[in-house]
Formats: sequence, structure tokens, C-alpha cells
Amino acid sequence: MIRYLLHKLMVACAYHRYTCLCNIAEGTHEDTITKLADAAITTRFALVKAGSDAEHIAINGANNLPLGVCPDEPSAAEAPVAVQLFGCAKSTRLMVASEPIAAMVEVFTAAAGKVQDAPTVAGTYYRVGRALRAAGADGDEFEVDPYPPQEYIVT
Repeated sequence: MIRYLLHKLMVACAYHRYTCLCNIAEGTHEDTITKLADAAITTRFALVKAGSDAEHIAINGANNLPLGVCPDEPSAAEAPVAVQLFGCAKSTRLMVASEPIAAMVEVFTAAAGKVQDAPTVAGTYYRVGRALRAAGADGDEFEVDPYPPQEYIVT
């Protein structure tokens, strides 16, 4: 049925000398996807990771590979939420600081979906961007130029 309708549309466009472009990109997204929350998220702009399955997300920890930023605050599990992906970001992202962070420094994953400047405690972290503005304290929202997550190991 869809092919028939597309064919009729193309014939009509050709008859009236219109340009007809059919670009069906099913299953693709620009830079934001929708997932379901594993649990309530009480902080906007927290980093999130893959959740209990492919359709769910959860708050990211300091040593987890982040999927993106959740600009929403889902009040319960199974609530649909937007996730702004890192790998194909077309804009800056707001993130939440875990400490004071200077402008123009790289930021890394921290506990509770927050970000920090260069970590010093041994572990595996992920570099997720560069601060475009400073954050004055824990819990401050600030603007970041996002990177695709890059593993960063502190020994």
C-alpha cells in the first residue's frame, strides 16, 4: 500500500513538474532518542547510561560508559524520556557539575550522573566534553561542548 501511494505521489509530482523527494529513514534519529527510565531521575541534565535493556536508561556512574544527557526528570520508572546523544551532538549540552569547574577544561564522568574536571582517584572514567562556562559548585548546571565518550584511566 505504501509503495502504491508513493508511486502515485511521484507520478503526480512528475505531471505537475514538482520535485518529489522520498527519503524514508525509519529507525534513525538526529541527535536525540526516546528511552524509558529504569527509575525516577531527580536531576535534569544528568548523564545516563544503558539501562536494564535496550529500551531503558539509568543514571550514569563515574566509571560507566555514558549514552548521553537526559534533559528531563522522569518521576517514575517506565516514563519516556529524551536522551541527547554524545556521538552525534549538533549543539552544546547542559550538564551538572560535581565540583567547581573552570571554563575551557575537559570534563569527565562523575558519580550520580554529574561531571568533574580531570579525576585524580584511580579508576576508569570517560571524557565527555569541554566546559564552555565555569561551574561554581556541586549541582550547578553549565554549558559543555560534548565529545563522543573517550576512556580515561587514572592509575
